[in-house]
Amino acid sequence: MATFNPRRFAQPDKLREITHSRLLSFLQPFRDYLEGRGLSFSTEGGEINYVLLSSILMNPGDDTPDRLVDALYFVHEMATPEGMNQLLEAARENGLALEYEADSSPADIVIQVWLQDRVLLETQHASALIANPRSFTHFAGKIKGHKFTMPTEQTMMELESAMDDWFAEHRRGRGCKVFIFDQGRKVCILVRHGQPTKREGSIKEGGESSSVHYRPEKHDVVIYDRKLVDLAINAETKGEREMYVAKIGLYLFGDEAFFPGGEKYTLDPLKFDGKASVACGDVEGLEWIRLNKLGIHNGGKYSALDIKKATDLFAYFEEKGIAIHPSSRLVMATFEVKFSNARRPRSLTIYPANHALYTRDEDSTLLEKWMGKRGFLVGVEKDESDEEVAEAVEHSGYPVGFVIGDGGVAAAAWG
Repeated sequence: MATFNPRRFAQPDKLREITHSRLLSFLQPFRDYLEGRGLSFSTEGGEINYVLLSSILMNPGDDTPDRLVDALYFVHEMATPEGMNQLLEAARENGLALEYEADSSPADIVIQVWLQDRVLLETQHASALIANPRSFTHFAGKIKGHKFTMPTEQTMMELESAMDDWFAEHRRGRGCKVFIFDQGRKVCILVRHGQPTKREGSIKEGGESSSVHYRPEKHDVVIYDRKLVDLAINAETKGEREMYVAKIGLYLFGDEAFFPGGEKYTLDPLKFDGKASVACGDVEGLEWIRLNKLGIHNGGKYSALDIKKATDLFAYFEEKGIAIHPSSRLVMATFEVKFSNARRPRSLTIYPANHALYTRDEDSTLLEKWMGKRGFLVGVEKDESDEEVAEAVEHSGYPVGFVIGDGGVAAAAWG
């Protein structure tokens, strides 16, 4: 059962934005429960008591039907302008006949989709979640050029059952749902599952102290890259990541050990190529990239970690005459990235050997192309000539003649 705070959807003024007859159809399956809480469905030409309905929805009790909580959760999540636009497009593609005017509210559209095709609403909700900011751990596959094919419905059921066994064994309950989206080069897999149960204190009507026992909901994202044969996983625990690697490998690739992992990222270009490593003039869609945070592990008795931060570290290094020592152990780097179609820069953080953090998942396509060209991807050969690199550096905003660590310009080294 989902848990949520439905303030946006359950306010009386928001409920009034939904066509009255449509709202009654949405609530009809839960009529016994609502009437038991004092709500009358006998409006006799008038309207339902929106204030009372809002109070009931915003103060669920132990007897609130799970199906009502789930229904309210999905409506609440998608009742936004962005969610409405997404559902209108999905409805057209799937032949749903929706009634709407220019001033139709998002909630009214979502209610219609829920009444006509609940699976479509859940699928679109899952698709929307994939676009959230994500931190991924990567696992390299065994076979380059492997041809991935979308799984059958039977295979998906078997995959969900196998994941359910793991979730149940680890106190997360059963009932997980797997959604899969083929986006061409990348295949996005979203797993909706429960978390360990929680118990919180609550107050019943009349002031009596009680408690609420529930299982929070969690969404994990797994992205398979057809070109790189790479599995990128966003999940909370190491155990969940290992389970996804094994189960997806077994049911979608026929081999539980298909993704053994290994090193994917290296920060060596920052040491050996200096400013040329952040050049991006040869990647269409990127305007500029700046290194603004760098972590260096110095080891020693206290396992010291040196963090360098600046709005533009290579410009700072040039001004101070500093070089990154070739033997430095670089453990993280954060870049500020200006995309051509974005008003504000976004960030990319790399943690060798197999972890990357993007502001948006869709950023990974262009940034991985850039990382491949500059040498940040292990096993991917640079595919540009020296002339192309020089041209890219020229467009990056740095003086072409300055290279961090070349021994000529830099007067000092650190790390």
